[in-house]
Amino acid sequence: MSLESLPWTLLLLLAQAAAGIAALVIYAQVRGIFDAAFIRTCSWMMVTAALFVALTALMVSPTTNVESFVLDSDLLQPVRFLAVAMLLFSIVYVYFVRRPDEQFLSLATGATAVGLGVIMLMLLAWMVREPTWNVLGPLFMMFAGAMVLGSSIVAMIWGHWYLVNPKLEEGPLNELSLITLGAILLASVVTVINAVIPVGTPITSEALLAVDLPVNPGFWLRVIIGLIFPALLAFMAYKSSTERSMMSATGLLYIAVGAVLAGEALARGLLFVTGAPI
Repeated sequence: MSLESLPWTLLLLLAQAAAGIAALVIYAQVRGIFDAAFIRTCSWMMVTAALFVALTALMVSPTTNVESFVLDSDLLQPVRFLAVAMLLFSIVYVYFVRRPDEQFLSLATGATAVGLGVIMLMLLAWMVREPTWNVLGPLFMMFAGAMVLGSSIVAMIWGHWYLVNPKLEEGPLNELSLITLGAILLASVVTVINAVIPVGTPITSEALLAVDLPVNPGFWLRVIIGLIFPALLAFMAYKSSTERSMMSATGLLYIAVGAVLAGEALARGLLFVTGAPI
């Protein structure tokens, strides 16, 4: 991958993680079947992820291109604003989610943080759209990646609650494992579509992985390690949780999170040297 693209790769990856975690935390709160301490713990994850996004967005230098990859850097300023606003609303959410008498305000501030994350993903997709086949390509990529990262991380964290309280119902972990599996399958479909459709503008780069996708080892690592492998792990975690083997399920989800992170990071890096939003 290109060294010039690393800050932008990190920004895309962190934005996906922040938006995905926020969405899954609010989903868990609305479902009402998860322990309150779990929601409170995950609220701090929202703050941490939003903080990393804000810091990265503020430190990235505006540029019109990364080698021959054209960027719409005019959108960086609104992305910065949204990242900081998401951080502030996440902090307020942490406060209200700890007050049982402020259920409405906790949901309102949390949902606002999610909304800001969604808009941020849309702007980032628009920012990198130029060399891709269409803005829909990076848009699908950003949202699919956000759901994969958010669902796998939140599911893995929830697995720890069974290690403390083995009497908890297995239903919530079954549900989160299936959501993770569904998100990975959706990301796989998006990857196939974006890999098959030719890019809008060929990328010229001296990076090692700047070769066509069919012969690109990075692409196949992304598919095998970042999609197929975690999909199998998520399915195995679901089967383990249905059999109340919660320690095994949690361990499998740990590995899935690592594989997903590696796959998403590699895919975002390949975007800047191939133009394919895989």
